[in-house]
Amino acid sequence: MPAAATIDLRGLSILVIEDTALVADLVVDALQDAGCRVVGPAARLDQGLALARTTEGLAGALLDVNLAGEHCFPIADVLAARGVPFVFLTGYGEQVLPRGYRDVPRLVKPFDLGELLGLIERQFR
Repeated sequence: MPAAATIDLRGLSILVIEDTALVADLVVDALQDAGCRVVGPAARLDQGLALARTTEGLAGALLDVNLAGEHCFPIADVLAARGVPFVFLTGYGEQVLPRGYRDVPRLVKPFDLGELLGLIERQFR
């Protein structure tokens, strides 16, 4: 896996949906350091839905599956309908994902930021 410092993601606009402030801060910092424009982070379902519906030019999205007890799947539905790729960030196994989303790339928490950036490079470029 490439080191986080060697991944250049300039020009990508990435939506971040994450309810754990520390994780959100780490992800946002890593994305910005790699040259991304970060949209969010949003910590609640309603915030994430608003951003997913209205933000133009998204290259992709990072979706925490559990947002303070609510699942992110309505956000995933909006993004899928708009043709925006996304990756799930979760501590849960595949069984929590609806059948239609079990093939979506998933990064299991805790994850390495270099691994996250490499996944973004592969999925959103």
